[in-house]
This record gives sequence, C-alpha cells and structure tokens, in this order.
Amino acid sequence: MHTQGAGDPPGASGEYKAARLDDGGAASAKGEHDAAGPPMRDSAPKNMGKQFDEAIQFGALYKALKKCCRGVRWKPSTAGYEHYALANTYRLRQELLHGSYKLSSYQRFTIREPKVRDIVATRLRDRQFQRALCDAVLYPSITRSFIYDNGACQRGKGVDFALDRMTAHLQQYYREQKRAAEAACGHRLDSFNASGWVLACDVRHFFDSTPHAVAKAAAAKRVHDSEAVRHNARIIDSFGGERGIGLGSQVSQLNQLAVLDTLDHRIKETHRIRHYLRYMDDLALIHSDRETLERVLADIRTQMAALGLELNSKTRIYPLRQGVMWLQWRFVLTDRGKVVRKLSDKKVGQERRKLRKMRKRVEDGRMTMAQVRDHYRCWKANAQRGNTRSLLMQMDRTYTDIMKEEPP
Repeated sequence: MHTQGAGDPPGASGEYKAARLDDGGAASAKGEHDAAGPPMRDSAPKNMGKQFDEAIQFGALYKALKKCCRGVRWKPSTAGYEHYALANTYRLRQELLHGSYKLSSYQRFTIREPKVRDIVATRLRDRQFQRALCDAVLYPSITRSFIYDNGACQRGKGVDFALDRMTAHLQQYYREQKRAAEAACGHRLDSFNASGWVLACDVRHFFDSTPHAVAKAAAAKRVHDSEAVRHNARIIDSFGGERGIGLGSQVSQLNQLAVLDTLDHRIKETHRIRHYLRYMDDLALIHSDRETLERVLADIRTQMAALGLELNSKTRIYPLRQGVMWLQWRFVLTDRGKVVRKLSDKKVGQERRKLRKMRKRVEDGRMTMAQVRDHYRCWKANAQRGNTRSLLMQMDRTYTDIMKEEPP
C-alpha cells in the first residue's frame, strides 16, 4: 500500500497513486512489471497498426498527459499523478504494448447549468490514453469526412465558429433572395424583406440514447486501424448496457459527431439544402420553400429511426421573419441584409434569477462577492458575442440593484 512520503505532493496517495521512485532515482515500474509476469518491451507487436503504434509512443502519451493536466493542476489527484509523469507514462505504455491495459471506473455526477446533464468523468490515466488515441488516430480519421458546418468538439469549431457561420449563412441567403427578386422585377432594390422558413431539429437524449452498435459502426467505417477500432469499441462499451455514450469523454464526443455525419451529407447532397448547420445534435436548415423542409424533415425522422434515435418536441418549422434561434441566440435578418444577434430572453431571465440566488448565498456566507464578480464577468463576456450593448447596460443596472455595488 502506498503511503505518503516526504517527497510526495499532497494527494499523491489514493486513487491516482503515482509510481514511487527508488532511492537510486530509477522508476520502480520495472519491478512492478516483473511481478506481473510479462517482460519489458518498447517496440510494438508485429500485428499492431501503424497509427495506433504512433498513438502509444512515449512522447505522444506524455504530451497527451500535459494537455489533460491543463487547468486542473490544482486538484490533488492530478498533482499526484503528474508528479510521477514519466514513470506513470512508461507504465501505461507497457500495459498498452502487452495488451493488459484496463479502463478504470467512471465518476458520475450531474450538472444543472445551462441545463440538467449527467456527466461521466474519465480518470486522468484513461484520459491520457484517450487523448493520445484521439490526437493520433480518431480525430484525423473521423473528422476527415465532416461537412464544413459540422461544429462542436473540433479545433477552431467551437461556439464562436457556429455563431459566425449562422450569420454568414443568413447573409448569403439574403443576397440570393434579393438577386432573385431583382431579376424578377427588372430593377435594383434598395431594401428587401427576405422571406423563408427555418427547420430546427434537436435529437432526444442524444448521448443517453445512442446505441453502442451504431456508434462503433460509425467509427469503424472511418478509422482503418484495427487496434484503434478495438480500443474505441471497448471505451464505448465501458459505459454499460447497449445504449448511452457517456458525456464528458473526448472519445464519446468524436463518436457522437460521426453518428450523424452520413445524415449531414444526405441533407447537403441528396436534398440540396445549401444553408444547413449542425452543432452536435442541434440542426438548423434555412430554405425558401416550406414544403421542401417538410419533406426533408420526414426523411430526417426516417434516418434517425434507422439509427435508433428520434427527434424531440423542440423540432419545428417556423417563419424566418421570427428570427433564427441557434445555440441560445436569436438571429434577426433586417431588410438591408444585416444580421442582428441577440441573446435569448430565456438566457437573460436565467441570469437575473441566478444573481438573486447568489445574493442570498452571499448573505448566508455560502459564497463570496469575488465569486459573484467572476461569474458576472464570464456572463458578460459571453453576452458580448452579440449586438447586446443596451442589454448589457440593463443587466449592469440589475446587478447594481441586487448586489448593491457597481458591476465589474
């Protein structure tokens, strides 16, 4: 049993026990593997794929660990594991080479903002391997076939990318409709009210309801390294049952993006919907003809059923003039072709209620004003993504009324 030593960082003992070093400075990992049976090796077996071999190279695993530790080094468990990073990485590589690596159990918890979600947290050692696997094999193989407007969990394709792409699509749609109207009337139009329809789709319990067989098949179709496919399948099956992919794992997110990739291409290439965007399980289509969108919606439901999925009650077709709701933002297209981006009323209301709750927590001693200020700064930074100058002034007044101090 590992005991806390003089040279150990706080939290080094426990679940993330680090490999202790001998007095001579050499890693004790050798003795551990000798006791386990298999001899030490540092070359891949002949039947191991080249991509997977690159993923479990010592340098790749070590680099993956450093990435995983970013922002969480304050945790005692992380500090304990990273303190012996070289020994732990060496031991992990040996287990992967010998085929003795096993996934640890998950930590499960629930978050309630921005909505209730069940999170499955992966242990640091497993995150290290999964990060290396994603960087070397899964990410380049799976994302290669993605359409440009498939966002989320990809480099350079976060929320800002998705919001900017919606703005670009609406501007392009306006130009197309205006040119068509000018061609029909035979003269230039100074202003033009672009009409059209929006189809918004959302998958019901996307992560929780995805069949394991569907996720594994989607990855196997795109990844051509058998060992990587095998480990990916093991990770998917580790969540238990036949359905449900844990939210919180990088591998899970990549697999989920791949599940709907074929549908993306069907919408773009078969149905010829030019203005289409997807952010994980949120789909948005813009078209001038409602009947076209109704046909596409019927086909989307059919394709979802074939995947063992279904759309939820938020799926609907509505007029473009109402503004496009996308990722908690409302996009309004003006008669001059400008796109105004406004934070949804729901998000604004949530923030007002949250500030009142925080005031009570401060009064009860459960929260400090420094924490409140940090939260409000983050909220304002998000709100500044849109045309929200007047809203921010209103919210600053609300902050002052509730907290009895000037806003940060």
